[in-house]
Amino acid sequence: MAEIRIKKKRPVWPWILLLVIVGALVFLYIYGSTEDEEEIKFERTEEVTFKLPGSQASRNNIIV
Repeated sequence: MAEIRIKKKRPVWPWILLLVIVGALVFLYIYGSTEDEEEIKFERTEEVTFKLPGSQASRNNIIV
């Protein structure tokens, strides 16, 4: 009788897992680096009030 050799298929799931991991890394590299560009900058502002002569200005319920 002749011998029939049966070749087992190699598993595909390691390649799929590798593609998912590489895709996730590429996604994080592209979209994760936009944090520096969109950084919110706060400016320090001061409240400036003018007092007209003969008028009363109040701040924190104290007449100046």
